[in-house]
Amino acid sequence: MSTYSPTVDVAGAADLMKVHPQTVLDKIASGELRAGKMGRSYVMLTADVLKHIEEAIVRETAARMRTPLKPAEAKPRRRTTTPA
Repeated sequence: MSTYSPTVDVAGAADLMKVHPQTVLDKIASGELRAGKMGRSYVMLTADVLKHIEEAIVRETAARMRTPLKPAEAKPRRRTTTPA
């Protein structure tokens, strides 16, 4: 089980998102990803980065399925069995 720090820098966010650090900076600049500047470095809440990843997964999965889904609706459905 992995334990995450409550905050990440640009390199840490890029590692979580599996993208180049410049992509993270572009997302920060566009307002797509929340970040605060501490000195010369950006700091993000790990939870915000993970939420961004989750939203991208839900959005792209819905596009593949051609079904608009909201993150809350993306939870797996319970299997129901029919009475014998």
